[in-house]
Amino acid sequence: MAFHKIAYLEWARRYMGTVRHDLARSNIKTLSRDELGISIDHVDTGLVDEAGQPALRKSLAGRYGISPDRVFISNGATMGIFLACAASLEPGDEILLETPNYEPLYRIPQHLGAVIKTFERRFDRGWQVDLEEFERRVNRHTKAILMTNLHNPSGVGTNPDKMLTIGQIARDHGARVIVSEVYLDASFAPGLRPAVSFGDPMISIGSLSKVYGLGGLRVGWVAAGEEVIHRIHEVQDYIAGGMSAPSQSLALLALSKADALTERCKRIVQNNLKILADWLKRHPEFGWVEPEGGTVALLRLPAPLDAMDLSNHLRERHSTLVVPGDFFWLRGFIRISLGIDEEVLRAGLKNLGSALDHFTTRG
Repeated sequence: MAFHKIAYLEWARRYMGTVRHDLARSNIKTLSRDELGISIDHVDTGLVDEAGQPALRKSLAGRYGISPDRVFISNGATMGIFLACAASLEPGDEILLETPNYEPLYRIPQHLGAVIKTFERRFDRGWQVDLEEFERRVNRHTKAILMTNLHNPSGVGTNPDKMLTIGQIARDHGARVIVSEVYLDASFAPGLRPAVSFGDPMISIGSLSKVYGLGGLRVGWVAAGEEVIHRIHEVQDYIAGGMSAPSQSLALLALSKADALTERCKRIVQNNLKILADWLKRHPEFGWVEPEGGTVALLRLPAPLDAMDLSNHLRERHSTLVVPGDFFWLRGFIRISLGIDEEVLRAGLKNLGSALDHFTTRG
């Protein structure tokens, strides 16, 4: 069986970490061992429960307000997305996918043989889900809806009323809603809730990578109804025998400090948002919808500047990396990181301004 390459991840492996000013990363800067407060007593090397360590599942279940048997620990969020899709889809099933989108949300169901339809989030509507368009696109053939909250790549949130309506529409058509929520814990907007808290047919995907700065643990999870979790167990038997015990024990430690770690993320991001907003005031050629949290921002380029050309120029001439929106089905935009050191952001934005001058002069 052929796997289609995931172009964004291939590009990221090739270029991230190779430049002086990396504005392409989507996670908060890595949390150190000292910041987390790790001691050898925190590291469990014992037997692994294939669904995840009971204490870790109990901790996550408490955050979602569900029972621990509705939580499954996965090898990162992308594996969680794969497991949720594999548990929900058969070849030929129709899914509804948001655009712009995170590429694995497209590639995974494509690989599983799904028929992919889309609904559009638009810049001129603040990247919000248009419920009227959404409802028109859902039909009796729709088996799953795939989306993100906070939205990747824009950082815009979907409020509880709208998420409830999305769930009701899906329920009326017999479809599930799979929501990647890896940025949700760093939302600035009060009251945003995980999808699974709205009941069946909602599925939440989470991880410790983006907001908590612990991507090296490779800990993600799926929170869903019992039927989905039961099916995930069957799928998991073909993949691996459960997550690493040391990673799960450190994840449990991190979740015990969740409030402090999410505040760390928000503090870094809000400081960088002020820097970016000030820079944009001096460069009104760019457009944006200010993110409501998370660790990334999406900038609209002045026409007719091409995002791939700009990204290549920045990398080759200025040792600076930004993500072309083309990887998210979105031409004429770039995504930049807000989870990095202030001096890296300032230098990268200065180089972005120089690159704009280069293309403007050349034109």
